[in-house]
Parts: sequence; C-alpha cells; structure tokens
Amino acid sequence: MPWEAGSGDIMLEVFTRDAKRCVEDVVFEIVCTCNLKTLIYAEGGVIKLPPAHGGCRIEDVVERYCGGLCLSVRDSHRVYVLVFYTLKLGLENLAKLIKDRCASLT
Repeated sequence: MPWEAGSGDIMLEVFTRDAKRCVEDVVFEIVCTCNLKTLIYAEGGVIKLPPAHGGCRIEDVVERYCGGLCLSVRDSHRVYVLVFYTLKLGLENLAKLIKDRCASLT
C-alpha cells in the first residue's frame, strides 16, 4: 500500500508477520545491497539505524532520506525502510514479489 514520504514521493509498504526474517531471508536475496542508498530501521517506534537519528520519529527520518524509490517492510513491532539508488525490477514489482515470498515464511 503506497503512502506519502514527503515532497510528493510515494513509498510502497509490505506488511508481514516477521519483518526481520523477511528482510534478511527474502529482500537481501532479491536485491543487491549495493543498490541501497540507506537502510532505516526502527523497533517499537524508536529509530535504531542510522544511529545518528536514534530517538527521532521514523516519519521525520523517512522524509529526510526517501527520494522516490522507497520500500517499507514492517510487522507489528519493527519497520525497515529501504531507500534504493535504482531498481531494474521496478518498485511495485519488487513489493509484490517480496509480499508473496514473505507470506510463505513460517
């Protein structure tokens, strides 16, 4: 589901049962980390990465870093926001692929 990430940018969001496992076992198998401009991680609403923004609201950090190619993978406790340089697959296709693959994680 898309949501505004500031400056008119759209970020796609994937909700899964286990965001940590989804990112580690699925996202990083599909996407080369060399295409990641920034990884934002929050746990319980508290920013953990990048550490310079610890304690900031996730919305503020996302607005600062997200510039068009952003994907959020979240569960009920964790949020990973991946900011990409480029994506040949396309953001919508990537989000659908991740959603489908992460749904099968047990």
